[in-house]
Amino acid sequence: MWKNSIWRMLLLCSICLATVCSASPQGTDHVYVKKVVVAEYRVWYIGSDGVVYGYNNGSLRPVPFPIGSKRAVTGAGGFNVFRVIDEDGYLWSSQINYTTNTIRTDVDAAGKPFDGNVFVDAYANCTVTIRKDGSIWFLGNDYYHLFQKSDDRVFKPTRISPPGMKFTKVLLGGYRILALTTDGKVYEWVRTESPNLNPVKKDIPRPACDIFNAHYDVAGAIIPDPGGSKSMGYPYVWGRITSMYGGGQPYTQPTSIKALWKMKAPIKEITTNVNTIHYIDSLGRMFGIGFNVMGEVGNGQETVNKFDYPGFPGYGSTFVDYQSPSGAPPVQIGMGVKWKHLYSNNWFTFFKYAQDEKDSIYSWGRNKASVLGNGMYNLQEQYSYDAMDVLRPTMVHPLTVTVQGYNFTPPTIDAGPDQTVVGTEATLSGRATPPLLIKSTPVSANGIDTAGYTIVSYKWTKVKGPAGAKITNPGAPVTTVKGLVPGIYTFNLMTVDSNTGTLSDDINITVKQK
Repeated sequence: MWKNSIWRMLLLCSICLATVCSASPQGTDHVYVKKVVVAEYRVWYIGSDGVVYGYNNGSLRPVPFPIGSKRAVTGAGGFNVFRVIDEDGYLWSSQINYTTNTIRTDVDAAGKPFDGNVFVDAYANCTVTIRKDGSIWFLGNDYYHLFQKSDDRVFKPTRISPPGMKFTKVLLGGYRILALTTDGKVYEWVRTESPNLNPVKKDIPRPACDIFNAHYDVAGAIIPDPGGSKSMGYPYVWGRITSMYGGGQPYTQPTSIKALWKMKAPIKEITTNVNTIHYIDSLGRMFGIGFNVMGEVGNGQETVNKFDYPGFPGYGSTFVDYQSPSGAPPVQIGMGVKWKHLYSNNWFTFFKYAQDEKDSIYSWGRNKASVLGNGMYNLQEQYSYDAMDVLRPTMVHPLTVTVQGYNFTPPTIDAGPDQTVVGTEATLSGRATPPLLIKSTPVSANGIDTAGYTIVSYKWTKVKGPAGAKITNPGAPVTTVKGLVPGIYTFNLMTVDSNTGTLSDDINITVKQK
């Protein structure tokens, strides 16, 4: 009862919020999402009004996170906090204490104004920015050992790029800081045991137009073909974890995987999260590849909801590295939509956002802590945090949807009790229930009463026993098996639900002579 009361109270509070929408044609008065800032368990939305919105502390609708009286321009997600740049180039950070309080970084390590920032990226408690003069600045924990051997000390903004070098993009990953200069050169600061501020230039055949950097030891540059567009190109990769991109032999220098990925059109934009790589090509198509444990690739499949996955039916990942590689080439996802932007983060984000040419917002992957913006919250997510995974890019309206809590009921299957028969026939009678997510309140706040799945297929097979037995209708929950002879048989019933989840159970049938 107390949970229902809380939901009603939050719903009443949400009525006070201004009306906004996730996607709106240009020229209307509505606020829509311009950019998405992604973190592990938190997501924020930069609106077309320059306000940063986010769900916070049980709110049923996104609430504003103030950054003074300034408009937000861009941002990145760190360890469940955002780093947002305002219109004056100052950096703002949210707090991990579930308030809407924000802090502006006013000065650098030398006490000078830290304004004029135009680009930001974040990873865990580390942040990098690029300022108007093209210089790169680092702040936060020294995870990469730029200044010292340990990574526990917090540094104020400090320039790390050499004098005279101008950069246009810099990305943080689990093994390196990767940066792209304005003239297409690629440099990296590799995490080492000894302090090292000297970036290493990578050997590339032509100037690069983009870079990507993963949580695992994988990095890449997008390099145009000779005579092709200078703003789009094809991937060159290096690093040890080749299974993330479907490769074999690891490379220490950028090496083309255009043939491996069977590419026909150049890449316009590319991003990574902890498990996957996604890109949009020149035709507006989106492709994904990587470790597809929780639906992160977006190809309609995942691993965790299968009967043979460890811990099933707990509906949670074991978080073993490098599970379920999808393999090369990348698969096209979100077909029928022309895509414009991708939003992700390398710090343990098992989900992704994308934006189409009409500014509509889509999300997919693990939906823990309501990060997908679809208004659905699993009240048992502590133990079943993959029960609401979304396996394909799905349009969401995060600025207008009202969050609803759901109770998770695990799936069940029963192939029936063991039987002893006399004769040549027996009846197989199985039943199964899919995972169900039922509204936790009498009236659903978002209009969706049940967010669970349905059983879409049954399959009976003989596991062992004498030859000759024939299942009349293997795809029916109740069927007949004929041609039995004396002996012991085992039959298996496997089901598939509408979220690709599988269940399995066996029945033993002992056949005696007449």
